Amino acid sequence: MLMLRLRIPELLAKRGLTPYALAKRSGGRISMSTAYRLRENGGRLETFSATLIEGLLDVFAVDIAELMERVPERRAKAK
Repeated sequence: MLMLRLRIPELLAKRGLTPYALAKRSGGRISMSTAYRLRENGGRLETFSATLIEGLLDVFAVDIAELMERVPERRAKAK
């Protein structure tokens, strides 16, 4: 099974932004707690809204393919 990961840590580093700056530049579409959680969780989310994705696309000025990547889901090793 595959899952999506938002490339938030990479995009923040590339643009020299903090999660605080991301939240401020989003114009209220991304909360401060969400911005910090995205960075700390490596961009992994279980659910997200269209508003969040639109805010990220606008702030980072990227298209959806640059924002997301598909990663294999980790499976527990059989004993």
